[in-house]
Amino acid sequence: MAENATSPYIFEATPHNFQQIMESSYQVPILVDFWADWCQPCKMLLPILTKLVNEYQGGFLLVKVNSDQQQQLAAQFGVRNLPTVKIIKDGRIVDEFMGVQPEAEIRKLIDRHRVRKTEPYRQQALEMYNNGDLMGAIQLMEQVLQHEPDFHEAAIELAGMLIQQERADEAEALLQAIPPEAVDNQVISQLLAEVKRAKLQAQVVGVDTSALEQQLAANPDDLATMLELAKIRIAMGDIDAGLELYFTVHKKDSSFQDGAGKKGLFSTFELIGTSNPLVKKYRNKLFALLY
Repeated sequence: MAENATSPYIFEATPHNFQQIMESSYQVPILVDFWADWCQPCKMLLPILTKLVNEYQGGFLLVKVNSDQQQQLAAQFGVRNLPTVKIIKDGRIVDEFMGVQPEAEIRKLIDRHRVRKTEPYRQQALEMYNNGDLMGAIQLMEQVLQHEPDFHEAAIELAGMLIQQERADEAEALLQAIPPEAVDNQVISQLLAEVKRAKLQAQVVGVDTSALEQQLAANPDDLATMLELAKIRIAMGDIDAGLELYFTVHKKDSSFQDGAGKKGLFSTFELIGTSNPLVKKYRNKLFALLY
């Protein structure tokens, strides 16, 4: 491959060296940038790609294809618009984008496919976890993150392990340190909900609810006791019973403690996730109250 004078990680592609480029993709992902002299967006994109390829220090390679000079290569890859960037890994196209993209989006794409130095250790940690060695897996994954603090996938996996080891505060700190644009926010949200659940469960270990239940039996309109019991039920994992209590508070007095019944319902919906059938059940019950 013909190395670019400005960087050891940038190469110019021709039909003669392209097979060698494809072979290199088995070692490291390659971003193939199809451009042309007359294309203004191409000139905007190239400095971003150059900055990233130098920053990643061999985490991926950048291959430039002048589409006017290398029409055969552009046609071979079905390039219709410029700039077009194709990501090649293990000899095949695994991702692509067209036009100028924000640096954060390109970074996310690269992180999804780049080869990381600590990847073998991450895989070893996951294997240890699958074999039941939670402590060993956590220690190894912590080492992975010490060497590559921006390895967000490893951070997410470590957070999940920490939750299981009842280290919810550490898991929460780890998750909150991940930039929102770096990974799928839904995964982060789900784990943060698990953190919240774990913290709630820790608060109710060994709690005896019999006195509260007797109090409520003696006075079925004691809404403060009902709210207290609802929180404990949710924390203990008896979600349906907790939601029913919150709903009853809202039904009896929607303004009690600044709408605490309805607030309890919605904070629990967030905790269990909108796909949980209980969310639909209690949303329907709330809706029925209006009519």
